[in-house]
Amino acid sequence: MRSERHWSIYLPALSISILWAGILFWADSREPPLETLKLLALVVEIIAVPTLYLWAFFRARGAEVAVTSDAVTISTGGRQPELVRTDFTSVGDVRVAQSYLQKLLGAGQIRIELVDGRQFVLDDMSAPNLVAAALMQDRATADEVSAV
Repeated sequence: MRSERHWSIYLPALSISILWAGILFWADSREPPLETLKLLALVVEIIAVPTLYLWAFFRARGAEVAVTSDAVTISTGGRQPELVRTDFTSVGDVRVAQSYLQKLLGAGQIRIELVDGRQFVLDDMSAPNLVAAALMQDRATADEVSAV
């Protein structure tokens, strides 16, 4: 099971882009045109929107959780990426948090706590419930094997 950043990470930038494009067209259609508002909308569309898309792109790069038959690999991505590969007995707790919209889109936050105290919080991940279920199932199997 593998989870990467969900495409919904780009939705805030898209919604701001659509909003300010609407404001730009509305301000231009007024008689006389609202020049100050048009200029503000252009500045937002030229500077802020590309910056938001770039920020989302760099947040999305490299972040993933991979659950294999013998280990879990966590990559945080972002500006200071961290890559951790550990066995299932080292996983202390796995939690999933989702807003209503994220549930509809299949995205969410995965919080993985290791027994050594390290904690990894990965936002906007795809299929978080499946990853958590796979981790907990494999952890329970590893606990049964170590108990025998």
